[in-house]
Amino acid sequence: MTPAAQNLSRALLPETPSNGRVYNFSAGPAVMPESVLEQLREELLDCRRGGIGLLELSHRGALYEALNNEAEAACRKAAGVGSDYAVFFMPGGATVQFGLLPLNFLGENDTAAYIDTSIWSYKAYTEALRCRPVTVAFDGRALKYARVPKKGEFTEPAGAKYLLYCQNNTVEGTTFWAPPETGLPLIGDATSDIFSRPWDFSKHAMVLAAGQKNLGASGASLVIARKDFIESATPRLPQILRFADHAAAGSRLNTPPTFAVRVIGLMAEWTLSVGGPAAIAQNNAYKAGLIWDAVDNSGGFYSWPAEKWCRSHLNICFRTPKPELDAKFVAEAETHGMFGLLGHREAGGMRASIYNAFPTNGCRILADFMGEFAKKNG
Repeated sequence: MTPAAQNLSRALLPETPSNGRVYNFSAGPAVMPESVLEQLREELLDCRRGGIGLLELSHRGALYEALNNEAEAACRKAAGVGSDYAVFFMPGGATVQFGLLPLNFLGENDTAAYIDTSIWSYKAYTEALRCRPVTVAFDGRALKYARVPKKGEFTEPAGAKYLLYCQNNTVEGTTFWAPPETGLPLIGDATSDIFSRPWDFSKHAMVLAAGQKNLGASGASLVIARKDFIESATPRLPQILRFADHAAAGSRLNTPPTFAVRVIGLMAEWTLSVGGPAAIAQNNAYKAGLIWDAVDNSGGFYSWPAEKWCRSHLNICFRTPKPELDAKFVAEAETHGMFGLLGHREAGGMRASIYNAFPTNGCRILADFMGEFAKKNG
């Protein structure tokens, strides 16, 4: 580990959670910085000494307007986008946005393309297919989701209105290391990797990211979109369903999920305070390396089908030779203060989700535990 990474890990997080808290490997809602949690605790009773708690603030009042604007500014700075991009917040998680995309941008005879690399990108595709004739540009299911496509390894239907992909695949443990090269308007689902690494937002027409992982609380989504793209949406929708109307209203078209938006803002500010996506990426790589090395050095006791070149740094998935050993692993890990390691119900095995705020020492403890468990049960 480089001196810079060592310094970062100390500034980023405590080596261990505070007394009474455990290592939370949950895929989401996921671990948050304790400094953010402490600030929220104070604001819940009295936000900025205004005599009103955060959950009680009027969304039309001056104080909440300031919090909303600060959240937008912090997210804009973390993304590094200019005035040609709108930065705003939408009610609901990524699945809501999956449904709104075809309604906004596809007429009855239009199509869009989906790069299918995960159960979540497939979810986005099937939600769109309910109302429009969309297509699969890359069929990851045929590869059992073991990897993402290589350069140019997907189709681009002529006239497609957009191409959607999931940047980091939480269930499968894979990731894109760069946005796909395409001539179509590109939409990235960044729910699990937003601000975890430098990312070229300028290659995208839109990036959406639900809360509950690197953005804190569930209930809202961050949308970063080229203004001309969202303004091209059909006007034949109720305002509440149009991205452009939410952007034009400054994320307050109606009563927004005020608490979730405040949390997103604090998470973005924390991201910037510890060095931004570039610094966080270095720490995430180190944390992930500890656990992936434990998988690779286990003599085959631990395995996972994801190809090494596209392994995720945020969701490290693995399994033992037997499902009953997986269950034993999860149960014993909890006795050592490690929770949330059970794999997704459709994938099985174990999953260590180590998002931006996850403590480095938790990865060391898990890697050591994996080694001891393999010795005892191999």
